[in-house]
Amino acid sequence: MFSYQIFNIIIQITCIIIFPIIFLYKIITSKYNSRKIYLVNHACFKPKTSQKITRQKTISMIKPLGPNFSQYTIDTITKMILTSGFGDSTYAPESYLRSPLTFSLEEARREAEAAIFNTVDILLEKTRVKIDEIGILIVNCSIFNPIPSLTSMVLNKYKFRDNVKSFNLTGMGCSAGLGAIDLAHHLLKVHKNTYALIVSTEILTQGLYTGNDPNKHGINCVLRVGGAAILLSNKPSDKQSSKYELIHTVHTNTSSRDSSYNCIQLEEDPLGLKGVNVTKDLLVEANNAIIANLTSLAPLILPVSDKIMFWLSNLIQKFKLGKISPKPNYVPNFGRVIDHFTCHVGGRFVIDAVERTVGLDVEPARMTLHRFGNTSSSSVWYELAYVEAKGKVKLGDRIWQISYGSGFKCNSVIWRAIENVGREEDNPWNEDIHCYPIIEDFETYPLVFASSRVVN
Repeated sequence: MFSYQIFNIIIQITCIIIFPIIFLYKIITSKYNSRKIYLVNHACFKPKTSQKITRQKTISMIKPLGPNFSQYTIDTITKMILTSGFGDSTYAPESYLRSPLTFSLEEARREAEAAIFNTVDILLEKTRVKIDEIGILIVNCSIFNPIPSLTSMVLNKYKFRDNVKSFNLTGMGCSAGLGAIDLAHHLLKVHKNTYALIVSTEILTQGLYTGNDPNKHGINCVLRVGGAAILLSNKPSDKQSSKYELIHTVHTNTSSRDSSYNCIQLEEDPLGLKGVNVTKDLLVEANNAIIANLTSLAPLILPVSDKIMFWLSNLIQKFKLGKISPKPNYVPNFGRVIDHFTCHVGGRFVIDAVERTVGLDVEPARMTLHRFGNTSSSSVWYELAYVEAKGKVKLGDRIWQISYGSGFKCNSVIWRAIENVGREEDNPWNEDIHCYPIIEDFETYPLVFASSRVVN
């Protein structure tokens, strides 16, 4: 009898203490998850007209840029440029166009300041947001990592308040831009009534490889000058003045697999010259990372019937192979839930592979590659600007941005249009949009990469 009373008291105490805690936890997490995040606006960097460079001019610059290049290297770079998918209006760093050439730290800082400050100025001007209202700042650039950081450079230029949450993302390659959106997404869930400013760019001045290893010239050939600035808000009052609402962010990382980790890597050649080495595993590992990302994203956005088919397909493969295959038997029709698709413009062959895997229209990617080249982490924003310039974004439309890069990492972001989005005065496509889409035949040239040093 005594033990029963003790037991009964313990149960009552548990109910009094534990249940309220659980109730409070539910309320807190509910508020956390229900806080909506908006994309107020974005801006893309458009370099000076004097920085435009045609394919033939790029080819003519090969010898001055690399005075020790062998004829084989020159021929290889020439073929890469002619088959890249580029047009004749992409932009090169000013340091590549000067005589004599100089790749100093000062030149790299100049390139960074032009891309970052110009873009942030445009964004602040059209959003009318004051610096003191911005509580989160994220800058990403993979190749150029000065001290103080690029984030500190922005803080100093615009005189941010001392308690701003600032982050500098480096070495993450072309996936870092949407990775920064994912980071800002989580931070905005915690820090209420504030703005997050994200700046994505790649600074090329000190990234040029001047040796004769053909596997290190891919990055030289495909990267071009670019940058983007994005302003996010979690203020309910900003809904009416914003373009998009953030629906989902999904981040996947396959770096634990050696072949994935090694497929894009900064290293020195036998002469001590630094360059980004790209192995033959690139397309395979990019596809694996994308499939892993789709496996996480699909249940969030697909209708119930497609979710069931997608789940059964993966389950069958798991039983058959002991793991999820990088080539699923069932590819959902993402076109039923996605209105506009912008994938990172890694290169012509990468875009082809993504189109086969996802089955969505990749016109924005192909046209961005043709007009601006591969601007690394900012490329998906030039694509979104393309869709906006075409007047295709209508109220309620869903936009899927996906990027992938060294590691290997893959990030997806889903937006929903809050309004009909048209072309703005600062849209980087304003002068050229009437020419696009454009169809241009390019030579076929098989890409040959070295094997990875370690393969699973």
